[in-house]
Amino acid sequence: MSRYPDEQLTPRMLAQKLDLFRRADANAQNTRSEISKTRTRLHELENLLVTLEDEITEAAEFCEAYFLRHGRMD
Repeated sequence: MSRYPDEQLTPRMLAQKLDLFRRADANAQNTRSEISKTRTRLHELENLLVTLEDEITEAAEFCEAYFLRHGRMD
């Protein structure tokens, strides 16, 4: 049994539903593409964060060694 009564199964309704399908499909494809780009960007940012954290650690260790040896910034 059809979900739609016979009076709704018209060429006009078909055209509207096909248009709706095409627009929704295009939007879904665009959304999937945006999600993929966002995941790639997130991965890039995570890698950058790891690099920055390594640089912070390296700089802090150097500063500690410097101040332990010299005691000041001269």
